[in-house]
Amino acid sequence: MSILMKQARALYRRVGQHVAQSKFGRLQDAASIGHEKIGTGYGGWFVPRGLLGPESVCYGVGAGEDISFETELINRYGCEVHSFDPTPRAQQHVERLCRNTSKGLPTFVNDAVDSHYDIDLKGLDRFHFHAVGLWSEDRTMRFYAPEDPAHVSHSIVNLQRTSEYFEADCRTLRSLMQTLGHTELSLLKLDVEGAEYEILASILQSGIRPTVLCVEFDEGYHPIDEAYLTRILSQVQRIKTGGYQLTHIDGWNATFLHRAGPTNLGEAR
Repeated sequence: MSILMKQARALYRRVGQHVAQSKFGRLQDAASIGHEKIGTGYGGWFVPRGLLGPESVCYGVGAGEDISFETELINRYGCEVHSFDPTPRAQQHVERLCRNTSKGLPTFVNDAVDSHYDIDLKGLDRFHFHAVGLWSEDRTMRFYAPEDPAHVSHSIVNLQRTSEYFEADCRTLRSLMQTLGHTELSLLKLDVEGAEYEILASILQSGIRPTVLCVEFDEGYHPIDEAYLTRILSQVQRIKTGGYQLTHIDGWNATFLHRAGPTNLGEAR
């Protein structure tokens, strides 16, 4: 392929991405509350100001090698944070953070020498890691490797169409909350490499409504086919029908706020 052809295709992708994100952006609702970004530029998320505190229970699904969002929820608001990711490298990263923190040593975010976690042992007492995945039922699932072996995130739906995988136990949100003794959630973050559609359908059907819902729509970066934008926009509309407002967009990361506050397990259908 000639250099000009490669440049033309790259330009076409950029234009298509711009058009897609413009359509995505038009679904954002007018927010009556300010937002602030928590965590690094890569792993951080925008959350509404003034809603989270020491009484807040937050679930972060998808850890990878950047849990700056989870640790900053603890540092800034004192939240109780549970992180879920069965990927071996994610487990090793968290183990390294705990080990280094106990020795007073820094742990670098994404192995980048210019960014390290700012958390102490007291803060880690409010951080709980679980090597399980989230899905629409309790069962063992395959997690397929990314195309680039340097990347850490694996995908249940095989977003990048690879052949290597590992298997891990997965649970529904209801099952996880019951096991951990939680009746409601202040925040749920989903960074699940294309599995968000299936997981969100299960959550919305269950009736559980975290107050803040943070979702990365991974197909915005790795489309499975040309219908990817229709799937994303339709999913946003279903979330809104479930009682949420789309209050902030950052790339393909969307922050939703439930209009009536959390719905607990006892109220779930």
